[in-house]
Amino acid sequence: MLFIESQDIKPGMRLAKPVFNRNGVLLFDRNTKLTIQNIVNLNNFGLIGIFILEPAEPLPPISKEELEFEQLQTFYMFRLRDNLVNISKGKMPTDLAALAKDVVQHFGTLDHKVHFTQNIRSNTDFVYKHSVGVSIIAAMIGHAMGLRESTMLSVVTAAFLYDFGYLYVPAEIMKKGEDITDLESSTISKYREKAFALLHADTNPYSLPPDSLAMVTQMIRAGKSEDGSIDRSKWLTGTNILTVADKFDRMTAMSLSRKPNSEITAIRYLIDHPESYSENVVSALANCIHIMPVGCCVDLTNGDKGLVLEENLKDFNHPVVLSFSKNEIFDLSDPKVRSRIQIADVMHTMDNRVKMDDETLKQFSSDENSSKMVRKYEFKKLRIAERMKKDA
Repeated sequence: MLFIESQDIKPGMRLAKPVFNRNGVLLFDRNTKLTIQNIVNLNNFGLIGIFILEPAEPLPPISKEELEFEQLQTFYMFRLRDNLVNISKGKMPTDLAALAKDVVQHFGTLDHKVHFTQNIRSNTDFVYKHSVGVSIIAAMIGHAMGLRESTMLSVVTAAFLYDFGYLYVPAEIMKKGEDITDLESSTISKYREKAFALLHADTNPYSLPPDSLAMVTQMIRAGKSEDGSIDRSKWLTGTNILTVADKFDRMTAMSLSRKPNSEITAIRYLIDHPESYSENVVSALANCIHIMPVGCCVDLTNGDKGLVLEENLKDFNHPVVLSFSKNEIFDLSDPKVRSRIQIADVMHTMDNRVKMDDETLKQFSSDENSSKMVRKYEFKKLRIAERMKKDA
């Protein structure tokens, strides 16, 4: 799978990911072989590029839920853009409250983990895509933490607005990402404050949830802190959620200028900085998203590569892994095993996707030695489970 910028798209290329219009309607399905007219339509749509399949590459699997996730991301992005454009012009937002409710209904009620996939971002659409990504993550975290729907709506609404000011930041600063000077950081803070003023928090003409405005205020103040230190003791729960969701989304997002971090790298970073990211919020995030799913390939600390055979629902760092070089199975939940080998990182495809579906896994054919080890491992786990049941 390759990412091709718009100016380099050629007839005959096959789409690796679907393309939706602003209303979430499918324009071009996966595996579509592009024609000259298709390319004209894609350019008119304003895409910065597309993911294509290599000539002999089969179409990768994708679940119905993942397809809907990509569709909703596009749909939400355009809806949010319309709302923010209206606010910037002093007009009433089109349907900001309805959009927040839609996000909460879709992602604030899930009872299972999801595969959080990202769309490629440019400087022009970063704010919208980032805000949508944060809102989705925040809704899932809120549900995992047992927050009331009204609270989740406030958090999601704040997710739409706290980075509103980046729309006014000069393009030359936006291109630099996080590699900015103190002066440029100060410039960004001024634009964020300018955008916040457009919300008219004192009179609240847009009927925004008061908690949302408070969260936006706290997020802007946190971003303005020069040394990164700020008193978080009075922060709202929603602000702590937004801080975690913001960092996770930024670290795992794809752009033309930087390679995204894997989910496990992002989660480990959050865990390693409890002074900035609330531990209970980070734990809730880890319970919402597949960090080390079955079928993903990993880099091991011994230099080998492996395949996750069994996900560890209690601790994503310690799944069961098949080592490729020796066809050896490592159960990283065993302290003796992980004392000599651990997972360094996840290997990603071009679109940051790690999942391999169940049907593909069924087609995996191992040698006799690997099969024996798998059967031995399964028998051992069964015996342990039976023993624990008797002891109980």
